[in-house]
Amino acid sequence: MKFKFTDYHVHTAKWSADIEDNGPNFEDYIKIAEKNEINVCFLEHYELYSIEKDKTNPFYNGNIDNYLEELDEIKETYDFIYCGLEVEYYKDREIELLEFMDDYEKELDFIGGTIHEWISGYPITSKKKLIKFLEKKRMKEIIDEYFETSEMMINSQIFKNICHIDTIFRYINENDIKPEEDCDISEERVLELGRLCIKNNLCIEYNLSGKRFPIGRPFPSKTIIYQLLKEGGKFFVGSDSHSLDYFESQITNVKEAYKYLNSI
Repeated sequence: MKFKFTDYHVHTAKWSADIEDNGPNFEDYIKIAEKNEINVCFLEHYELYSIEKDKTNPFYNGNIDNYLEELDEIKETYDFIYCGLEVEYYKDREIELLEFMDDYEKELDFIGGTIHEWISGYPITSKKKLIKFLEKKRMKEIIDEYFETSEMMINSQIFKNICHIDTIFRYINENDIKPEEDCDISEERVLELGRLCIKNNLCIEYNLSGKRFPIGRPFPSKTIIYQLLKEGGKFFVGSDSHSLDYFESQITNVKEAYKYLNSI
């Protein structure tokens, strides 16, 4: 790559379903990245259930090949671009996920395993959907299921990189939807996920997006990151950008995050 630092987690309107149609495209990000001398990895959402059922999903009907071709053409001009995917893990779809990795892992520069939902239609990264989820299940069950599913994803070794390992706390925290008394929200629980990543030789994301939400901290926290680094953890840095303004505002923070990781 051309530049010293890389933002490994950026989304576009065309290829990530959670961004409005008038949102940023590849070229928009590229202009800012080149000006600020940072490599950028487009890590678009790839969710099997949505891709199969929703005709409006960007990857519906095998459209991944168009995604790869589009980025391959761009990479012929710019040498600071990675082609990636943020692939949703489902415990009941491991065979299909393994087949997908066999087919496409070599065609992509970077793949991050992720959990936004484990029951289709109830992503815990949408406050509106999380509130509906909380009407169906107790908070403790949701938190416990998140950590249990995360352990399954990590132990499956389908992915080499794991995104935002404690994103369950995006909205469930003392500044937003307050945790109930019987909920285990301890940092030790997040540490154990990180240690499981270390055991399986997986790279963990230092995700900066928590600053956009009331939790006001990265995923995981810098305390967790520090401890995992001391224990041999490996990290990549992502802004998790869904807009140009946010991407540009986080470039300095991305670079500082790498400096912090290298200082431990």
